[in-house]
Amino acid sequence: MKKLRRMSFFSLATIVLLGQAISFAPLPAAAKPLHVAATIFPVADIVRHVAGGAVQVQQVLPAGASPHTFDLAPGQIRELQKARLIFKIGIVDDWIDGVGESAPASEIVSLQDHVALKPFHADGRHEGGAGTAHEGNVDPHYWLDARNGAIMAQTICSRLSAIDPERAALYAENCRRYQDELRRLDEELKRACAGLKNNRIIVFHDGWNYFAAAYGLKIIAVFQTSPGREPAPRDLQKLYDVARSYKIKAVFSEPQLPTASLEPLIEDLGLRLFILDPLGGADPGDSYAGLLRRNVLNIVRADSL
Repeated sequence: MKKLRRMSFFSLATIVLLGQAISFAPLPAAAKPLHVAATIFPVADIVRHVAGGAVQVQQVLPAGASPHTFDLAPGQIRELQKARLIFKIGIVDDWIDGVGESAPASEIVSLQDHVALKPFHADGRHEGGAGTAHEGNVDPHYWLDARNGAIMAQTICSRLSAIDPERAALYAENCRRYQDELRRLDEELKRACAGLKNNRIIVFHDGWNYFAAAYGLKIIAVFQTSPGREPAPRDLQKLYDVARSYKIKAVFSEPQLPTASLEPLIEDLGLRLFILDPLGGADPGDSYAGLLRRNVLNIVRADSL
């Protein structure tokens, strides 16, 4: 079994390095590209796969930035005025709603439709950019399950087809191919996680419920229930106890959030730090599929300690 896990690990690593070829249905020569926008990289990449060359996609949140602290710049707002559609996740990127008055011709489309939304942990909450607090218990990180990515692709296809019916067949064919790709990806990631010795993980902030449920992981502790909210001493002691009890060897941080506060925990318990990236897009040629693969690869790497 250990040999099989090692083979699975190296197979997954090879796929991450090589990537996957992208094929789109051909774009009619006379067609003029539409201009649409997407708040975050995973959404922008899904739009590109569904639309192919028929759409110019503006990604609003820069790579490496956090949606929790983001403010739109005037130049971005002017560029968004060209967009016929603006695709968003909801909650985490509700700062985009403020564009409505300055871009009345743009339709803002939330991709939550048809997605089975999950709650945060009991004490969790989330904040959007520009200081907008969203109380309640709805976790917006649903794109971290590849099956939800396929649902998002269908919603994107439907809206593109509605405003551009002449290219509806193109969008439908691209969407079908991409959904098939995401379904294969979902099975691949499940197989990669099936042989984990320890499927329990500690994450930096409460945004990994969909990912964990999809790929057989159990989140046993969250360092920050909301970005920027440091744990109280009693909660921190509980986290230490949980890590020792389950013999945890690694903790997972995120590249968009400062993690200096994790250092005492890492040092005291002799943990290794690994990355789970919810957004991606920092490297040329990155993709939504590549983002999910890298996250599973890091889970497998941590499990091999």
